[in-house]
Amino acid sequence: MDHHFDDEAASSIEIEISADSVAPPAEGLIARSQRVAKATAALRRIVLPYPRQIAFQAELEELRLTGLECKGMPQLGLTLFDQTGCGKTVGARQYKLFNESRKDVPVGGRPVLHVRMDANGTGRGLFDAILAELDDSFTGRGFEPNLMRRAIDLMEEKGTELLIVDEAQHGHRKGLNAHITASVKLLLDVGPVPIALLGTEEAVPVFGRDRELSGRLSAPCTLGALRWHDDEDQELWVGFLDALDQEMVDREIISAPVGLNDEQLAAALCDACSGVIGQFMNLMRTALVTAVRRGDTVFTVDDISDAVEAHLMQLGFIDHNPLRGL
Repeated sequence: MDHHFDDEAASSIEIEISADSVAPPAEGLIARSQRVAKATAALRRIVLPYPRQIAFQAELEELRLTGLECKGMPQLGLTLFDQTGCGKTVGARQYKLFNESRKDVPVGGRPVLHVRMDANGTGRGLFDAILAELDDSFTGRGFEPNLMRRAIDLMEEKGTELLIVDEAQHGHRKGLNAHITASVKLLLDVGPVPIALLGTEEAVPVFGRDRELSGRLSAPCTLGALRWHDDEDQELWVGFLDALDQEMVDREIISAPVGLNDEQLAAALCDACSGVIGQFMNLMRTALVTAVRRGDTVFTVDDISDAVEAHLMQLGFIDHNPLRGL
């Protein structure tokens, strides 16, 4: 018997799958997924008045206003280079939204631009990011000087008063340092606005080596991780935990407080999260999802402890669980 199939015949074989032949997920699973999504989104929408973030936003405001007073002069800049999760990007976004809501801003005005450097960390990438944020079709086209000129023209057209550049550490690779710092200096020299540079600690040597640029920058801002044995840091940490606990109840994300301000639990959480607010919020999200999946309207210390192991330990942030046994 001939078992040979030619290519044409093989290519004509199709498997038909209709909508009727696909088994739908169980109704209970769909409802559970909807509850998890709703609770997760509600938690992510919480933005608490964190004192260090407010101080950072005040420095951005001072820089913006100084830039307006110094129109036509070379502009100044500031830096915030801190570890991931300290709240740099959240603070910048909130400041941007605040400025867009100002009564003196015309429709379509962009008083504050918040752009992210691409992984290459080049001057061209910076100008492309500015153009993309301003919804310009010129993005990615033309030589770098033309892109810069177009970016400056558009910022002036849109009434931009401050440029915030996020992920500035992407210029840390050897050979790119001089390129990105030269582009920032040029923008400060000929551009219409001051510049705030945000990034991780990897950005420090990139910009620190350029003495000319450093002379145009204010003293570095800091958010920093909180240390439990520092009285001021401890007060900030416990205050944030207490405020989050109450906010989750007020927004009906949970039906009763977790008790995050308990001193022993707060100390263990500070240890587990290395005093980093972003890591703590990720931990809360993981614990909340666990509770919602099992149908509870509250989550427990055990849920948080399990989240430490499932999230922080699995991702290599820590190698122990300070909450185990509480």
